[in-house]
Amino acid sequence: MTEHTSTSTAEMARMLKVIADETRLRILGLLAERPYVGKEIAGALDLTPPTVSHHMRKLVDAGIVTATPDAQLQRYTLNADLLLDMKRTPLADDTSQQARVSPEGSEEEAWRARVIRNFFDGDRLRSIPARRKQRVVVLQHLMERFDPNRPYTEREVNDILRVAHDDVASLRRELVDYGFMTRERGIYQLARSTPPRSKQVAQEITGDEHSWLSSLIAAAVDAQR
Repeated sequence: MTEHTSTSTAEMARMLKVIADETRLRILGLLAERPYVGKEIAGALDLTPPTVSHHMRKLVDAGIVTATPDAQLQRYTLNADLLLDMKRTPLADDTSQQARVSPEGSEEEAWRARVIRNFFDGDRLRSIPARRKQRVVVLQHLMERFDPNRPYTEREVNDILRVAHDDVASLRRELVDYGFMTRERGIYQLARSTPPRSKQVAQEITGDEHSWLSSLIAAAVDAQR
């Protein structure tokens, strides 16, 4: 008989932070109907495979979704037992535990989530942030709409960015200027590594940029399997 371990308040707080994202909520709503493979989720929600893989990695790591191999794909299933356990967990005052898990990564993720929530209405960008740190987060969020494994013509880049905002020229230029995308002879591609940063530009980027980009590329590779 498997021993049942209830979800602590701190663990539940971490999972709620993972769920507090509009795209992940849409994915969970889909998985509430039945299990899906990544390509089906991408098609049903009009998302790119790298975007789906990025969000699924976070949901799986949090234990909210389980992934099982299905031929060359991954089939994702909602962890109903965990969600039921969360429902049963009393919201006790557990501030000492929360203090131990919140300072670094979770605060950064929460801030990023607030920026995305404040500037995006679904897939649509309300406005391009004036503050550079917020603008970088928006640009990184837009990067998830591109496949790192393929090149794009300028027209294709514009078509993808136009879904978010009409000023595609500014967004495209910023992606290149920050080194998030490379451009050679009119062909664009997501950068495979982070470029050298001046002290000023480095101050505009929140968190470990190298790890973030590596995670994005790894998610895209998983989506192709």
